[in-house]
Amino acid sequence: MRMLFPAILLGLSSMQGFAADQDHIDNNHRHHHEQGAVASSEHHLHGAGEWMLSYRYMHMSMDGMRDDTNDLSRADVLADFMVAPIRMSMDMHMFGLMYGLSDDVTVMAMLPYLEKDMDHITRMGARFTTRSSGIGDIKLVGLYNLKQNNGNRLQFKLGVSAPSGDIDAEDDTPAMADAQLPYPMQLGSGSWEFLPGIIYSSATQAFDWGTELDAVIRLNDNDNEYRLGNRLALSGWASKPFNHTVSGILRLKAQLWDDIDGNDSALNPAMVPTADPDNQGGKRVDISAGLLVSPPTGALSEHTFGIEIGTPLYEDLNGPQMSLDWSLMAKWQLVLH
Repeated sequence: MRMLFPAILLGLSSMQGFAADQDHIDNNHRHHHEQGAVASSEHHLHGAGEWMLSYRYMHMSMDGMRDDTNDLSRADVLADFMVAPIRMSMDMHMFGLMYGLSDDVTVMAMLPYLEKDMDHITRMGARFTTRSSGIGDIKLVGLYNLKQNNGNRLQFKLGVSAPSGDIDAEDDTPAMADAQLPYPMQLGSGSWEFLPGIIYSSATQAFDWGTELDAVIRLNDNDNEYRLGNRLALSGWASKPFNHTVSGILRLKAQLWDDIDGNDSALNPAMVPTADPDNQGGKRVDISAGLLVSPPTGALSEHTFGIEIGTPLYEDLNGPQMSLDWSLMAKWQLVLH
């Protein structure tokens, strides 16, 4: 996939007496440069009494099917299933609120809203689309500062995800009206989840980088008698400032996830691969690049903007399973003192 990284242009408020204000700008630049570094992670600490509002938009586009590292044709899939998925898109709107209980402890809440579409084709050549949308699983997370000095920071993350997303989403198919949708089209896991993690970041005048290890551990079977597979993710990023306002960012993320334990009795695993609990695990390495914008002065000085576009470098799926084509993430953050 050819990746295009759009430029983001922001106007700074007019300055009088440039020479007199230069030291002030440089100090602000150092502050916002570090702010941009921590903004490279989804989770970061805030000072005591500091609030942050955030909004993230993520789009994921999946196209075609894969088994292990091999692409499958529609004929390959339809030889074993009555229906083959063609493509899928997922749009997520994530609303976040963070608060610094102290300089070393930050708590946050995240509320997602999801929209999913999946196109299919049957053995008879009929095409149809299923859709689902609604609130996803709400996450509550705490961050603790383990160590910090000279721009280096090590922090521990501990959170829980509540099963607020729908696991009974339905839509019409050629076979029946209001059919239970397969696992990837549901809006939540239906399980309580344990969310541990650890983050290391380093901010300097010239260059920032960091790494983050996250896990999602499902704690119980849901009401439909299955449990999504556990997930482990390791990501690393590097950020380089272009000027006082704009930085470029490059990110690598490796993740692996297990198949589903149990099954939803309302689904027929012989009908479509997305209804088979044994076709849900895999591993993938993604690369993304983008821009972070954090103005040092003016009306937008407490705002951070970001955009990233990514694509897989490596993908090994317990298939047949939908293959990721590309992804987009855009974000906005506002710090309130």
